[in-house]
Amino acid sequence: MPDPPPPVPADLPLSRAQEAWVEAQQLADLYRKARQQIDEELARVADRRDELDAEAKRIADANEAAADARKAVDAARAELDEDHRRHAEAERQLDNRRAELDRREKELNAQALEVEQGRLDAEAGFLEQERGHLHRLTEQRGQLLADLTAERHRLLADVERRHAEQEEQWHRRAAELDAARARTEVELEQRWAEADARERQVRERERQVRALEENQEEDRAYLQQRAELAVAAQLRQLELTRDRIARQYEVVEAHARDLQRQLDERNESLRLAGFESPELLHQRVRHLTEENERLMQRVATVPGAADPELLVQLQREHAECPGIRARLEFDNAKLRTEQNAYRIANTELEELREHRDALQHSVDRHKELLAQTQVELDKLVSSTHGVNPFPGLTELDDNPDLQQERRATDNSPDLTDLVAYAQQRILADETNRRGSTPLAYRARDIRCLLGGMAMSRLHILQGISGIGKTTFPKAFARAIGADFAVIEVQAGWRDRQDLIGHLNAFERRYYETAFTKAIYQAACPAHRNRPFFIILDEMNLAHPEQYFADVLSGLENVGSRFRLQLTSHQMEPRPRLLDVDKGIHLPIPDNVWFFGTSNHDETTVQFADKTYDRAHVIELPTTPPSLTPRKVPPREAISRRALVRSFGNAGRDHHDAQEQVVSFLREHLARTFASDFKIGWGPRLEQQVRDFAPVVVAAGGSPGEAADHILATRILRRLRGRYDLRPEKLQELRDLIDEGWPQLGATQVDGEDGPVTTRALLDELIEAGA
Repeated sequence: MPDPPPPVPADLPLSRAQEAWVEAQQLADLYRKARQQIDEELARVADRRDELDAEAKRIADANEAAADARKAVDAARAELDEDHRRHAEAERQLDNRRAELDRREKELNAQALEVEQGRLDAEAGFLEQERGHLHRLTEQRGQLLADLTAERHRLLADVERRHAEQEEQWHRRAAELDAARARTEVELEQRWAEADARERQVRERERQVRALEENQEEDRAYLQQRAELAVAAQLRQLELTRDRIARQYEVVEAHARDLQRQLDERNESLRLAGFESPELLHQRVRHLTEENERLMQRVATVPGAADPELLVQLQREHAECPGIRARLEFDNAKLRTEQNAYRIANTELEELREHRDALQHSVDRHKELLAQTQVELDKLVSSTHGVNPFPGLTELDDNPDLQQERRATDNSPDLTDLVAYAQQRILADETNRRGSTPLAYRARDIRCLLGGMAMSRLHILQGISGIGKTTFPKAFARAIGADFAVIEVQAGWRDRQDLIGHLNAFERRYYETAFTKAIYQAACPAHRNRPFFIILDEMNLAHPEQYFADVLSGLENVGSRFRLQLTSHQMEPRPRLLDVDKGIHLPIPDNVWFFGTSNHDETTVQFADKTYDRAHVIELPTTPPSLTPRKVPPREAISRRALVRSFGNAGRDHHDAQEQVVSFLREHLARTFASDFKIGWGPRLEQQVRDFAPVVVAAGGSPGEAADHILATRILRRLRGRYDLRPEKLQELRDLIDEGWPQLGATQVDGEDGPVTTRALLDELIEAGA
């Protein structure tokens, strides 16, 4: 509450002094508020220091726990040394037993020699008896040697097993202790750095407050001096004005007393003439009164003979009186205005106080709610301690079927034979039937699938609905002994969390999706040696460039480690196959291929060029081939290494085929595509051709078949939906392709190795343009 201003005379205008005083009071209020803020900040700093001290104590306790753990490790090491000692003692005993057995063997040999010598010296009648005795001794020696060997192997295996278990346990415990110590040291350093920064901020704030206090003291002294000088000057001016008015008042009062004296003398003279009647006296008095007034007027206008200078001075002061009166009225009005302003300010101050009280009540209420929320949050956080943050992936770790490695052959298959075998296995597989009709695929499509696996890890299967796009990779996986998982894409997917899941920080739990579990499952021992297909059914119901962006980026970074980040910080306990590197990461193993099925209707979206550029596209025919089933016995599952080795062998054996296709595209067609259709390609497409074409040829196809597939799915695809195509240019392109096709070793353009798909697509575009 500000102090009231000092009392001043009611008739003196002190507006400027009061303004200075109000300004000084405002500065004092600002100073008190700043001081209060500094006190609050210092209190928070003290609280923070207490928290840091508590944290340091907790860290000291953690260090003590780490010391205890180190003692436990030392004890474990001592126990391990004792195991080593026992192992050495067991080996020594084993050596002694081996020496004893050697000694007994020597004795038996000596006995055998004695028996043999006795046999030679004995008569013929005892020969068979000695032979039997020798045979028994030999059997006894062999049995003893077998027992000794078995016992030795058992002891060695037991000692090695115990040694390995102790060694693994010690290493695991040491790694856990080192990690805990490193985390504790990092947290301690971070907290001390925060404390130092906070302390520096407080010191700087204190220095600013001290400077503000000094400036406020100087300003207060200056304003006080100004106010005192202004008040003194105003008081001096008012005292001079008061003295002048007092002198004028004395002069006027003396003149009035003189006139009253003259009037009294005249009245006394009249009273002495007592012969007049009262009426006459009354008239005379009235007449004398009027005469007196006239004389007063004449006195006011005519200077007196006795003191003309005084009269002139009085007239001059009389003329100044209206101005003085006007100034006094102006000062009075100004003081009244200031008084009203003070009243209004007091009213506003009361309103502000009421508003402040209301805000304080609201702040107190919010503090109570915040405290309640903090209590609930602490309960929730405490309840999550010890909870597994990755329950779905940990469940896969605990599944014994997934932890048992399954057998798969590492023998590289012949790709031509593999295509024929897979075609018949798909045809004979009862799970691929649609009613009574078996599911069949062309050998060309299977060759295309194998070539695409060598070319890219992302495949897009296109075609009309119901032709077996989702079934194709599933049936092929069953045929070669691979594994697969089907992920149903939803139309509402918008970002990576819809695909790989998200972390709930309050529950300290990561919500895995079927996609995340499928990738983790592919890395488990039961699947890691075999190809694993992850099938995204109806992939273009949502934009793959949004929810599938992380995988597309990983496909772009060829040669680098391919993994998905799940969290930005470390969480324990974590599943065994997750990586820790500035967060938790899910590695995508090398045995995973992604297959996405695509429909084109009003419920789907178009793939972007960046998705097509990284993918291998398969366009399935609308009519399946008619095949004759034949009995094919099942084969052993093919490992990923064997399949990749077959792709590498195909690249070495059919290097000429890949160069034929690349040369045909670059030298025969590149200029026409660039000039007439503004279409070009770079090293990525040529490298994909070099990976794709040799596998197609090794699987029973031809360079023409590989070139036809690349042209139709990767280059001519860009012409779909364009309105600037001229039919004559398309016809010229068709003729140019037919003209240069023999460069690929094709005997005729209309044959199996001709540009069948390319010509059909160009004919469709020509007809649409016409």
